[in-house]
Amino acid sequence: MERSEQVDGHHTAVSPAGRFIACIANNNSNNNSNNNKLRISYAHAPARSTDFTIRLPGKDVSSIRWSRNDNYIALCSPKQIEVINLDDPAHRIRLDNGTAGLGKFQCADFVGSSHLLTLWEFGRAKIWDLTTAKGTDLGDLKTIADGRPWQIRPVGASIRPVALLSRQAADDHLTVLFPTSENPLQSAKIATTDAQALSWSPDGRWIAVIDTPTAATSIHFFTPDGPFRTYPSNPSVDHFGLGIKSLAWSGDSRLIALSKFDGKVVLLNTRTFTPLAVIEHTTTIDQSSLPADQQAIIWQETVSASHDRSYISSPQPASPPLSKARASVEPSELGVAEATFNNNGSFLATRDERMLSTIWIWSMATWSAHTIITQHTNVRKMHWHPHHPDIIMFDCGEGLAYLFDASNIITPPIPIKTTVPGSPSLAWLPSTPGRKSAILAATRSAFKILYPDGPDQSSLGTSISKPKPARSRPESPVFDEGASDDSLLALLSGRKPMPEKTQPSYTERMDLETELADAKDDESERLDDTFQGKRKLHSEADEIDPLDDSQIF
Repeated sequence: MERSEQVDGHHTAVSPAGRFIACIANNNSNNNSNNNKLRISYAHAPARSTDFTIRLPGKDVSSIRWSRNDNYIALCSPKQIEVINLDDPAHRIRLDNGTAGLGKFQCADFVGSSHLLTLWEFGRAKIWDLTTAKGTDLGDLKTIADGRPWQIRPVGASIRPVALLSRQAADDHLTVLFPTSENPLQSAKIATTDAQALSWSPDGRWIAVIDTPTAATSIHFFTPDGPFRTYPSNPSVDHFGLGIKSLAWSGDSRLIALSKFDGKVVLLNTRTFTPLAVIEHTTTIDQSSLPADQQAIIWQETVSASHDRSYISSPQPASPPLSKARASVEPSELGVAEATFNNNGSFLATRDERMLSTIWIWSMATWSAHTIITQHTNVRKMHWHPHHPDIIMFDCGEGLAYLFDASNIITPPIPIKTTVPGSPSLAWLPSTPGRKSAILAATRSAFKILYPDGPDQSSLGTSISKPKPARSRPESPVFDEGASDDSLLALLSGRKPMPEKTQPSYTERMDLETELADAKDDESERLDDTFQGKRKLHSEADEIDPLDDSQIF
């Protein structure tokens, strides 16, 4: 296993294509100056990097966001948001919160190639067009919900719609809009008690809205035409208890896994939105009723006194260790802790809150347990490989990346040391089919890249633009909240003035020809020619100049 050199920096953010990694460079000097450097590194060669000077103090940066095309980077702080264009690093854009009448900036994220969504702490939201500095108010989003109140459509053309959840007059509303649209926003009232989150299907055909766990109808499914299905479709009048906790779509959008607070997972078919199977995590694993070749293999990790790790195959029946000695009554600690599909929907990996050290891998072909892995410590997160459907990685918070091939159940998981001090979080780097895989191991102050198949040299062809000297940089445009659109447009630097008018518009030419005709003919002839000539000119206008500037107003 090859590993990169450690790179010091915080707020690590990987570009959507997996080519670059951005972070705020740590200041190793002994003075009290702030860390005002943004470092962009190659994902497959972090030692190759470029630093950009930023105006925001590094200690104030709360998050870093990339645009979908890897061109823009947004640095968010409570008072300001700074946007850097990697194609032209000298040109910066700053969004100033002014007097903070809407509260602090809570977050910012890109919803298009050049459109930035900003959200204030009190729920107010706005989409900014970075090319024109024009802002579109979105109203009040549901910031107190447990899940994400907005999401961009996963697939589609270069311009994709955004779905948002808002709360107006004690009613939930679902809004779908295009970031580039200047038309008034149209939102629809939805029949939810208190919507918690929304989620697009991977194919972009459905929008699922999760209601509060105490609602009789837990999930609402929508299409672009409006409401489509609900689950359960016939809720009980005597509904008590908690319902759906979260949902997960399969990569092909054929299945939905609904995680419940009672520890069950309901699998729905997206054609009819009816249950196909119900998965239940039992404290005792016993598949004695199944043939021996259909029983799930159970791998259990053991750690010796010298910290050597190995796996043994446990016979059935077996009882995974419980995570807590006493049952919890907190909703966040009940039911299914995590459920995630692999990229083609053939496997589903789950964890139960009662047995956090145990991973259950279910086969969607047989609707039964395929492999069960019990770790020495609690599992923190599971990650399926972005392209290899059988490879899963899980993180137990011990600085080890465990890799397991679900297609080869006779081989136990393989632990890989990250050699990063502390307890790094692990994630696969985004990649395209054919490229080598890589794992990001990041802490709050440093990161390192692991290469299971070696570094991918083909990804180093893309260059990072070098920043120009500070004296040659133009003044950064500022989008000040509270200023009018006209003043925002005037603040943009680098915009070219309107070109000088070199010839009269078509309307002016028509008026000039009419006046010349009036001067030559008598009054009766002028009256007849006026009507006939204008009919002819109007008919020719659509053919000659359908986008004439006079038609804009």
